[in-house]
Amino acid sequence: MKKFVGLVVSAVAVIGLSSCGGDDGGTGSGSGSGDAQKVIDALVSSASETDVTIDEACVADVVNKLGEADLALVVDNLAGLVDGSVDMTTLDISDEGIATLESTFDCAVGS
Repeated sequence: MKKFVGLVVSAVAVIGLSSCGGDDGGTGSGSGSGDAQKVIDALVSSASETDVTIDEACVADVVNKLGEADLALVVDNLAGLVDGSVDMTTLDISDEGIATLESTFDCAVGS
């Protein structure tokens, strides 16, 4: 649970610390994109290593709502997000992307 929550909290930390987002404006990368699948797999894997039950369809829906620029930022920093070494305040995720990532919490079914 700690690792999954850490990844999600890292993503959500941008919400409280970011005052402006990137110029994304996209509506999503499309279902099944390679980059989206990398993020989905990382969240599902992280949750499976913990006591968190995660709704995989929910995670896929959330990740597939990310705009291309936001998704690229998450993928480019995925290893650091998972291990906690990335300072999320340095990522230029759009406001829409931040709101989308925040909704990942809704995918955690238990603790």
